Amino acid sequence: MNTVGHSKKSAARRLLLAAGTLAVFAASAEAGLVHKYTFNNGNANDSVGTANGEVIDRTGISSYTGGALDLTRNNNANSNQDFSLPTTVGAYVDLPNGVFSSAMTSGAGAATLEIWATPQENRNWARLVDFGTSNGGENTSGGAGASAYVLMTAQQSINGQASASVHSSGGVENFAHSGAPLATGVKSHMVAVFDHTNITAGPNGTLTLYVNNGTPVTAAIPTGIDLTQLNDNNNWLGRAQWPDPLFDGLIDEFRIYDNALTAAQVAASFAAGPEPAPVPVLTVNRSTGVISLSNQSGGGINVTGYSIGSVGGGLNPATWTSIDAGNTFDPNGTWTSSSSTNLSIAESVTGGTLDGGTIAGNGSASIGAAWKKTPIEDLTFTYTMNGGATGAGQIVYTGTAAKRSDLNGDGLVNAADWAVFVPNSSTAFAADPAVTAYLKGDLDGDKDNDYADFKLFKADFIAANGEAAFAALGAAVPEPATLGLAGLASVALVAARRRAAGK
Repeated sequence: MNTVGHSKKSAARRLLLAAGTLAVFAASAEAGLVHKYTFNNGNANDSVGTANGEVIDRTGISSYTGGALDLTRNNNANSNQDFSLPTTVGAYVDLPNGVFSSAMTSGAGAATLEIWATPQENRNWARLVDFGTSNGGENTSGGAGASAYVLMTAQQSINGQASASVHSSGGVENFAHSGAPLATGVKSHMVAVFDHTNITAGPNGTLTLYVNNGTPVTAAIPTGIDLTQLNDNNNWLGRAQWPDPLFDGLIDEFRIYDNALTAAQVAASFAAGPEPAPVPVLTVNRSTGVISLSNQSGGGINVTGYSIGSVGGGLNPATWTSIDAGNTFDPNGTWTSSSSTNLSIAESVTGGTLDGGTIAGNGSASIGAAWKKTPIEDLTFTYTMNGGATGAGQIVYTGTAAKRSDLNGDGLVNAADWAVFVPNSSTAFAADPAVTAYLKGDLDGDKDNDYADFKLFKADFIAANGEAAFAALGAAVPEPATLGLAGLASVALVAARRRAAGK
């Protein structure tokens, strides 16, 4: 056996060996990969097999966002609807019959389901995955108490945790619980391994659940069920066999393996992540306000235009720079801005060669510090690719989120922010967009700077600097017009002294 841990080889050599080990784990996992749904090409096709899926959506509420299937407009729509009707509101993915049982069969009694998903809102029992059948049979969701199925959910009502389970037709259901629900607004990785040959948890096999590469949890596969013989005529992503809510969020990628992934293979897949979409992602640096169009895929992509919006007025056109500043992004083209305001920034190639500029694989193109550094993160992003393809892109905010009372965006809550807050006290900002109002001291988002905002500022300032420092602000109010808030600071000073005296 190769005892790498005790080798006298150089550090560089050990790193190469470690990288090779990860590659081996990834390669062995890929060997068992039988179906893969990336959603990168605007459909639910199987990119490694022939089991293409279909997005069921009669009213057009789903979309594709940065290579993910966007189901955020399900908005608590129920699984138990007649989706053959053209007016039914709701969307989910229907995969071919037998796609799971055949993997269990070819895997000699073992298969793995893997998904990357981002819940927008967790609704109890909304399914990420539900494979099997219901009591009413194919295409029905009236209930499945006497039916067999397997499921993965971001949150259920038993204990509020993300879970996977196996349910037998005899009504026995065993769960593997993760310890917490999937976080909303965050992409999570969830893997469920179903293995009849692993009798660690029970005589009929073991269900093993991994969430974000955490400690695996297990449950026994109930006796009396053979998953190789599962009647899986309802194989759904986002819909349940029961009258539960449809999934409300993004599904980035889903995979089926005809083997039992090991913990090391799960870790390698978690580290690698889903297959990046060959489309731009908008990256926003919270510390600097710099916005970039990033390419997370391995190959170059050609972008011919983009548009960024902020209902709250969170854009800063004064510090925005064209993506083609200096004509270095697109040397053969001419880019023209069609909008440059705090609500919208947009530009595209309008002259010369119209094939756009190239963002190299795993590279990015900056458009300057075009974002106002505030806690309000409301940007939207659309792009146009060479060839005319358009889409709504994903937005990734990096770095530490802004502090609520950091009104000047320097990363601190201090006297400089008080100097911004005070002149706007007792003022309404009904006509201002949300970010503009915030920058005048509207900390609670109700379009004014009033006593409620003062209390929030006070709490944030004291948390950062202490009560004595806040009390000292009473002697440093910048303008006579702000004597009202000076009085408030003085009241705070008296209260602080009374607490210190124990009165």
